[in-house]
Amino acid sequence: MKKNIKRWVAVFFSLFLCLTAACGSPKGETIEGKYVLLSAEKNGKSVLSDFQLYTVEFEENGGMTVKISYLGLLQSRRSVYTYNGSVVTEKFKDETYEYRVYSDGTMTTDMVDFEETVKIVLQKETKDDVPQAVDFKGILFGEDMSKTKFYNYCPAVIADTEDGREVLHIWYCTNLDDGVIVDYIGYRKGVKQEDGKWLFSEQSIALSPTAGTWDARHTCDPAVIKGEFAYKGETYTYLMAYLGCVTDDYNRNETGLAVAKSAAGPWTKLDDLNPIVPWYDNKTDDIDPEQWGTGMPTLTSVDGKGEVILTYQSSLRGTAGIQRWDFSDLDHPERKFTSDLMHNGIVNSQGIKCSAGIVDFAFDPVRGRLYVFGVTNERNPADVTKTLVNSHCVLAYVDGLADMEAVSAALQSGSYTWNIVGYVGPNTTGFERNHNPAVVRDGRGYIPDSGRVGVVVSTGHNSWDNENIFTYRLYGAVFDIAD
Repeated sequence: MKKNIKRWVAVFFSLFLCLTAACGSPKGETIEGKYVLLSAEKNGKSVLSDFQLYTVEFEENGGMTVKISYLGLLQSRRSVYTYNGSVVTEKFKDETYEYRVYSDGTMTTDMVDFEETVKIVLQKETKDDVPQAVDFKGILFGEDMSKTKFYNYCPAVIADTEDGREVLHIWYCTNLDDGVIVDYIGYRKGVKQEDGKWLFSEQSIALSPTAGTWDARHTCDPAVIKGEFAYKGETYTYLMAYLGCVTDDYNRNETGLAVAKSAAGPWTKLDDLNPIVPWYDNKTDDIDPEQWGTGMPTLTSVDGKGEVILTYQSSLRGTAGIQRWDFSDLDHPERKFTSDLMHNGIVNSQGIKCSAGIVDFAFDPVRGRLYVFGVTNERNPADVTKTLVNSHCVLAYVDGLADMEAVSAALQSGSYTWNIVGYVGPNTTGFERNHNPAVVRDGRGYIPDSGRVGVVVSTGHNSWDNENIFTYRLYGAVFDIAD
């Protein structure tokens, strides 16, 4: 679930960056690193909230990139620079911009917005050269939310073993530029250390929006499964389902597919097949064009190869849609059935009957049990500022399912009742909002340990100085399953 930054009705502003002090002759020195906005003042008053982004990034070869989003308008420059030890001079086309550099890691400049001057202070971004290992029961990774405007939410998690070590592959929704809400799908690999903690890699981008296509505005909410998927003469090991859209108001979301040969990618979008589930969910009557659409999918393998269960949220159905597909040959996919998720037995943290939303599935072959993990559609505590996400996630199960064919038959018929295991909420995570969850599963979508169900939820605050979405982080938790 996302919250849109307000767009101001404004004409394009003229930017002129200058310094009051004259610069000396360039000496051919270089400067490296990324500088981010620390403060912005106009007429002696802070206008920091008018900026969604202001970064300046230098390269040793004399290149630099400037990105500014001011009052909802984005400007990006790829420039060259010279540096004389105290002043940077940027050349972009016929324009010249200058910055004064200080020994404390700050950089200052003036920005002229029409006839008014905005005094800009940028701070050099520093990162710990050695990533820190973390406990699984806690925030897994992410930027300092008090200093940056990045978000991580809606994960997909696969547990695996590489070279005798336990690893976690995690794909999730994130933004690429500080303060700018455009969704990308990020990826990190976590390796379990000897002390039981997890060391996660730096973020890489698995999927990005593609201009002029069905996912030109956002790509997010990934679900990933392993199997054997043939596409255009190649065989791929990983299949991803994800949400895409072209709208600024987040309506008419759709569900598409991508494939890869390794968890880290590269990923290939199925351009001739997407969206696999369109926003109108293949319905033809009384379609409101302002519908939210389809998305937030999950994938579970039926046979370890190409037969999968695809589940997705659908505003037209009013619940999750469930489809069985044969994706063995993605040039000729076959849909075998479509049904709706039943919510019999689901109650929220207050014991009140509810639906399970934004679900993830996992199968336990040892107990013959299908787990569902989803949100409970409650906001407890109540909103302080408006949030569109939940406070609690619920884990529940259906027993008596011998294999995935039995699971498929039950999901198609709707003849099942859920049994509650427990909840992840504010008392677990310390965050008021807990939403967009995932189960830690193996490559097929099975529970790795029948006695413990690991989960990852998207946490967040319900009141923040900027946007609540910038507090979204991924939090690990574990349910111990009694015999």
